[in-house]
Amino acid sequence: MLFRNRTAVITGAAGRIGRATSLALGKQGVKLYLADIKLDALQEFVKELAAENIDATAVMMDVTSLESIRNAADEILRSAGKVDILVNNAGSWPQKSLIDTDDELWNFSLELNLSSVFRVTKAFLPSMLEQQYGRIINIGSIAGICGLPGYFAYSTCKAGVQMMTKVMAMELAKKGITVNSVSPGLIDDVVKETTGTWIGKTGTGADIARAIVYLASDNSSFVTGSDMAVDGARTAGPLNPTFKG
Repeated sequence: MLFRNRTAVITGAAGRIGRATSLALGKQGVKLYLADIKLDALQEFVKELAAENIDATAVMMDVTSLESIRNAADEILRSAGKVDILVNNAGSWPQKSLIDTDDELWNFSLELNLSSVFRVTKAFLPSMLEQQYGRIINIGSIAGICGLPGYFAYSTCKAGVQMMTKVMAMELAKKGITVNSVSPGLIDDVVKETTGTWIGKTGTGADIARAIVYLASDNSSFVTGSDMAVDGARTAGPLNPTFKG
């Protein structure tokens, strides 16, 4: 992978995918600014990264608050001077069907899972435009590809993230900025057997992180507007229990 004097911001960095991505980018020598609402957990994680000789700074950011996003962006840009890589990872997956989704849950999911991608990107975009360079990676979901019954608001928001990614990519294509998304499938802390993927096992945060690292690198300069499903072929086609390939 090619990384030259790169700085990255990762939202939702205290979570499973955020931690794995931080470790993977940090091992490539990328200077990290890790943002999360869970500041205590994030600061403990930064200590773990320091033991690996990874340069990381914890920053409080509530991605549902425009003020918090702007404050965090100001703090990061004052310290870093520029941001090359942005990973929009923050989010959650409320398990509610259409019937059980009320306005409060719907609006919260929109703010957390969709509007945050727009607002955080806007906060760091001027830095990328100034240097005519950027790598933006948005975290989608297989729920946004094929829908996931029982996760009505989440599925809808993640479909929005994937379309936002495409339009961002087209609008920024001639400005040296690529925009892609990664859509995780069944992810767990450790690999487990499952009938929910064609491969027959779950993935881990490290599997998602490897895809993010590629899209964040200079090796992916001709890749933009794409969604990379990392899902053990879950969305390739209907699972057929009679096929024993």
